[in-house]
Amino acid sequence: MFGLIILLIIAYFIYKESHSGELFGGHHPAHTRNPLDILDERYARGEINREEYFERKAGLSGRKQTVSLEKTNQE
Repeated sequence: MFGLIILLIIAYFIYKESHSGELFGGHHPAHTRNPLDILDERYARGEINREEYFERKAGLSGRKQTVSLEKTNQE
């Protein structure tokens, strides 16, 4: 009976730690991404175009950026 109580206590702490995101000292990567990381990922996946990417990036960084949509021919 005493062994069952100890087992339940250990199981409780493992469950509690696994849901807090710090099981064995680790962090879930989804909780450490910042808005610029998410924006970069959306642009890389093609969810947003170049113009929207730079507009949102400027808004997140707090500065204004000029975006040229013209393609340059470099030979």
